[in-house]
Amino acid sequence: MSVYLTAQGEFHRADSATTLECPHCQTVAHMTLMAAPDFQRLMRFRPKVTGVVLRCDACGEPVFLRYRIKGFSPERIEFHPFAQEVERPPEQFSFAYLPAAVAAPFREALGCYTHGLNGAFAAMCRLTAVAMFRDLGEAGRLKLYDQLEEVRELAGIDEDSYQLLRQVIFEQPGGGLPPVPDRLQAAVLLETMKDLLYQSYVRGARLRKALRMRRLFAGDAGTAAEPAQS
Repeated sequence: MSVYLTAQGEFHRADSATTLECPHCQTVAHMTLMAAPDFQRLMRFRPKVTGVVLRCDACGEPVFLRYRIKGFSPERIEFHPFAQEVERPPEQFSFAYLPAAVAAPFREALGCYTHGLNGAFAAMCRLTAVAMFRDLGEAGRLKLYDQLEEVRELAGIDEDSYQLLRQVIFEQPGGGLPPVPDRLQAAVLLETMKDLLYQSYVRGARLRKALRMRRLFAGDAGTAAEPAQS
């Protein structure tokens, strides 16, 4: 897909708009182009990156995208076809089911991920894992290791990413800082941590809650069905 800005100030791409997950309303919505950079200023200063402003058609808020510039010519300026998001939507998770000692570092981990701080994100994931080991005990730690292997098989995670996951999650703090993931590896680490936390805390808690409600309703129904005593 060719993306470029003409000398007349016209911004061209496959669409005049695109579809993205809005960082403000968290919906996947149509985005309309509102502002593009000035051609003459780009030609004068020749930056390596520039940006455009879109408008979320769902909530009306501005959304910013960053483009790397490929080349300059008198007729047009070529951009890299894939934009970089400046704002990410905040990550969501059901913290209500997590122990406070586990929820606190993982909440910070999600904040680091949202702002693209991958090294800090990995460090907070390690602290989350350490808190989980303390809460679940050695048996729980071994179970988490088995769950990581299961995630690897189910998701088809490549060897390099798997080794990074293993080092971040299971290497103890005394072994030094965890490796810094790139953007793709950080996304894999995020989804892996979410799955481990879900399996360890959320799934069981929700199932127990649902069974309590079923027993309650079944008990009420049984009481209502009993014949009245004469």
